[in-house]
Amino acid sequence: TLIEREEQETLINELMEMGKTPDKACGGSGTNSTVAASLFGAKCHMTCIVSDDDHGRFYIKDLASNNVNHSNPPLSSDISSGRCLVMVSDDAERTMCTNLGISTEFRTSDLDEEIIKASHYLFLEGYLVASTKGMEVCMKAINAAKESDTKVSISLSDPNIVNAFKNEIKTLLEMKCDLIFCNENEALAYADTDDIRNAFQIFKEISPNFLITQGSSGCIGFDGRNEFNIPGIEVNAIDSNGAGDMFAGAVLYSITSGSSLEKGAIFGCYAASKVVGNVGPRLIKDEYSKIKNNFF
Repeated sequence: TLIEREEQETLINELMEMGKTPDKACGGSGTNSTVAASLFGAKCHMTCIVSDDDHGRFYIKDLASNNVNHSNPPLSSDISSGRCLVMVSDDAERTMCTNLGISTEFRTSDLDEEIIKASHYLFLEGYLVASTKGMEVCMKAINAAKESDTKVSISLSDPNIVNAFKNEIKTLLEMKCDLIFCNENEALAYADTDDIRNAFQIFKEISPNFLITQGSSGCIGFDGRNEFNIPGIEVNAIDSNGAGDMFAGAVLYSITSGSSLEKGAIFGCYAASKVVGNVGPRLIKDEYSKIKNNFF
C-alpha cells in the first residue's frame, strides 16, 4: 500500500511502542536483486535517486559497501528519501506500506545511457510503470539497450501493478524484452486467466525467455526452445520478503556468467531458499559466496 510519510511515521512509532524492534536495510526490489547479483560476483550498476537525508546517505553507502556502482549523489530536497515499512507475520508473510518519497521525481536525466550500452543486461523493475516519469525512464533505457547488444529483462513486480498498468507493461515488452521475471500471481494477472498452463502458453508468445516463480513449489520457465520445471527446496520459512528478488539476482548473475537459463533458475531457487530462512530481504555478505560455492 502507498501511504504518506506522516502515516508511515505514525505506524512505525506505534509498532515501537508495542515493543517491536525494526531492522534497517536498503531495499527496493530492483536494488535487492542488483545487490545479490553483485555479491555473487557480477559487476553491477544501480540507477536510483535519494535525498540527502539519513536514509538516503545510508542507502548510497550500502550500495557502495556491496560493490554496486551508482551515478547519482544524494539530492538536496524537501522531499525525503523513499522508504518501505515491511511488517512480517509469524507465517512468513509480509505487509508493506511504502512512501515513495523523492523516487517520484526519478526521471530520464538520471540515466547514464553509456552504462546501459556497456552492460550485458538491463534489469527493469515493473513498479516504475506506475508513474509517467518512471515509464519514460523505462522507455529511454530500453532504447539505449537497443542501440547496443544489451539484453533487456523486466520484472513484473506485483499483481496489483500488472492489473492497473497492463497496457504500460505491454508497451515495454513489445519494445524489447529478452527475459521476464514474475511470480505465478503476476503471470495469471497479465494473462487474464486462472490457469497457469494458459498463462505459460501466452508468455511463450510474449518473450523468448521467461521464469515464473511458484513460491515453495519452485519455478517454471522457457528458454526459447525448452520448457522446464524446477522443484522447490523444503525449508523452514521465516520471512518471504526478498525471495523473488534474490531469485532474480541469482539468475542474472548465472546467465551473465555463461550458465543456461535453466541452470540459472535452479541456482535462483537454491539461493531464494536461503533468504526465506532469514529475517529481511538480504543475507550477510559472507553467505553469498558460501551459497555460490556450495552450488557450483
